[in-house]
This record gives sequence, C-alpha cells and structure tokens, in this order.
Amino acid sequence: MTTKSGNVLKMLEEIATKEVELATEALAKAMKVVDEAQDKYDMLLEYRKGYQDNLNANLSKGMSAEAYQNFQNFFKKLDHAITGQKEVVVFAEQQVKVHRTLWQESQRKKLSYDVLISRSDKRAVKVEQKRDQKMMDEFATRMARTKR
Repeated sequence: MTTKSGNVLKMLEEIATKEVELATEALAKAMKVVDEAQDKYDMLLEYRKGYQDNLNANLSKGMSAEAYQNFQNFFKKLDHAITGQKEVVVFAEQQVKVHRTLWQESQRKKLSYDVLISRSDKRAVKVEQKRDQKMMDEFATRMARTKR
C-alpha cells in the first residue's frame, strides 16, 4: 500500500488508534469514579446502620428526649448525605455510559479504517499480480519469438 490514498488511510488509522486509547483511558477513569462513589455510598449506609443499632440499644435502655432528638437530627443530616451520594453514584454511572458509547464509536471507526486498509492492500496485491502476470506473458512471448 504505497499509494497516496493508502498513506492517508494509514494515517487516519493511526489517529483512530490514538482516539481508541484516549477513549479507553477516559472510560477506565469514569469506571473508577463509579467504584469510588459506590464505596462511599456503601460506607455511609453502613455508618447509618451502626448509628441505628446504637439508637436501638439506647432506646431499649431508656434515653432522654433531648438525646433522642439529637439522634433524629443527626439521622436527617446523614440521610441527606446518603441521598446526595446516591445522586453522585447515578451521575457517575451516566458518565460511564457516555464514555462507553464514545469508546464503542472510536472502536468502530478504527475497525472501519482497518477494513479499508485491508481492502486497499488486497487491491494493491491484485494490481501487482496482474502486472507480474503481464510481464511473464510478455517474457514468454519474447522467448517464443526468439526460438523461431
């Protein structure tokens, strides 16, 4: 593939390869953000469960109304943090979907260039084979003429 179009295709394929690499890195980062956000969300849920268990233990022993009110206020703040973190998880998951789509598009683009390059290479081989065959035919014709 030494033609200008072949060189252009090769250059486009190299650019597409870099795009795939960048898209892969972006997808990996987005997936890492989801994992970290989910871990934080799970931690908050565990934290809430621990405080709920603590509240239940204190209620069974008896506790003042003020202490109970403090627990309730704390739970409101904690629930607000949990809700906010869940929104972070959902947003991060949406970003993964976006980056996965971009990655798939870049993969398809690269594959398209690979197919075009392959077709171009096959055409070049056929042209070369025809040229070789023509030369061999001419050589055979000359040899036949010289023998006469």
